[in-house]
Amino acid sequence: MSELLPFCKIKLQYLLEMVTDHELDDNALRVALYLALAHADHETGESRPSFETIGAAIGKHAKSVKRALNKVEAAGYMTVERGTNKGKSSRYRPTEAAMKRATERRREGDKVVPLSRAKGGQSCPQSGTDLSSKGGQDRPPNREQEFRKERGRASAPDLPDEGQSGGTRPDLVFVPRGICFVRDWDARLAREGMTTLDRSLPLSPHEHHLGFWLPARTPAPVDSAEWQAQLRLLRDVIHQSQVGACAAPPAPRIATFAPRQMQCASRFPQDVAPTVGKNRHAV
Repeated sequence: MSELLPFCKIKLQYLLEMVTDHELDDNALRVALYLALAHADHETGESRPSFETIGAAIGKHAKSVKRALNKVEAAGYMTVERGTNKGKSSRYRPTEAAMKRATERRREGDKVVPLSRAKGGQSCPQSGTDLSSKGGQDRPPNREQEFRKERGRASAPDLPDEGQSGGTRPDLVFVPRGICFVRDWDARLAREGMTTLDRSLPLSPHEHHLGFWLPARTPAPVDSAEWQAQLRLLRDVIHQSQVGACAAPPAPRIATFAPRQMQCASRFPQDVAPTVGKNRHAV
């Protein structure tokens, strides 16, 4: 007989066998699931809560819990050693047969069989769009998708001294706006006679958040050498962002003009209206 694995490693396989057993009703299944998930020992799977404790947790009466355990025991998934009223609690433990079946199912699932053209099996497409000699389904490049990616990278806003948004600098840390760390930086900048972050730096997107690229997540202690280094770096980042903003081309001016037809129509008196019907050629 193969050696049994600890219950913590085969718990899912043990529960899966009970879930797919059509002979177990919902009440018995809920009791077994609660014992395995909330009280089972990691090695043996043994648990010792009382009927009242189980019933209070799943919303059932103690007698209903007892009937459910009888069904689980009769199905061969668990052995129940009922306690007495003298302080000895009941004990519930997975049967050796159930542990063995769960162990075998776990070991079968752990077997990894690589798919290969030489050994048969379905070929899986590669994750990239370029053709590869490693096997798998040949898939031509998707030119439209590659074009959209390049256009998205080209239109992404730049970070200070770095590439596109979402990249990182080794000397800067992304801090999302609206959290306590931003308030700490604003308070420290006010102490240095500087404006707040939202007035000094542009908001940058990073991992679905908007925030600022700062020298650290929190300012270093005042009057420390580390804080002086952070302050110099932050002033350099602010200066670069302002220079980049000034270097940006101005927005094109849009001249407002009226269509030629409207200009011509405005020359006529307001009380003159086009004639309608037979008299449209009358003078």
